[in-house]
Amino acid sequence: MQANRHADANARPDHRVEVAARKRALTRTRLIEATMKIVAEIGDRAPVIEDVVREAGVSRGTFYLHFLSLDEALSAVSQVQSDQMTRDILPVYDLLKEPWQRFAVGFRIFLKRAQQDPAWASFVTRSSPVSKKLMVSTYMREDLRRGRELGQFVFADLDVAVDAMMGASTAGTHALGNGVADAELYIDESVRMALNGLGCASRRRDQAVKFSRDYLDGWTLRSAGGSFDTPQA
Repeated sequence: MQANRHADANARPDHRVEVAARKRALTRTRLIEATMKIVAEIGDRAPVIEDVVREAGVSRGTFYLHFLSLDEALSAVSQVQSDQMTRDILPVYDLLKEPWQRFAVGFRIFLKRAQQDPAWASFVTRSSPVSKKLMVSTYMREDLRRGRELGQFVFADLDVAVDAMMGASTAGTHALGNGVADAELYIDESVRMALNGLGCASRRRDQAVKFSRDYLDGWTLRSAGGSFDTPQA
């Protein structure tokens, strides 16, 4: 009987461990939110760790328990912003079944967001390494894999293809966030060149550019918070 009680006690999760993990997660979230707010408010001046810990109301030591550097905190902000964008567009994106359609629309929609929301573009491009942890990278990988299986895309290595397309998306987001002479032309050409890089046939490339433009017609940013007005069916 006593052995059973010991077994039950060992099987139960330690409440103190759960509480500590929850506190760590909350503090990390507070630091990410503070970093986001500081970057948005200080303009062109480069942020420093003191700015973040002051805003979050924690010590510098606490900051280093969660991030090795300010760059790492900024990378976390980039991931949060990018992943939230991916979640926001899923109702529009997931209606599509063909990989070439999904890729073209997904690629365009991030560029359109950058055009309409330069502050967001600044956040998501602040971290230069291409992160395989991003939700958009996961969805893109599956679209490219299926597209290659169906003969819609032609490339040798899936990892290289995903990295190249993520890099192109980041570069386009940065440029549109800073402003270009003709945003619609820039986005059209970005989609076309991305599909060209994936070995997409010329006729399909042109079809994808037009399809993505028409599909997102009327899709506009409603507020700086990131909500959108989507096209009417």
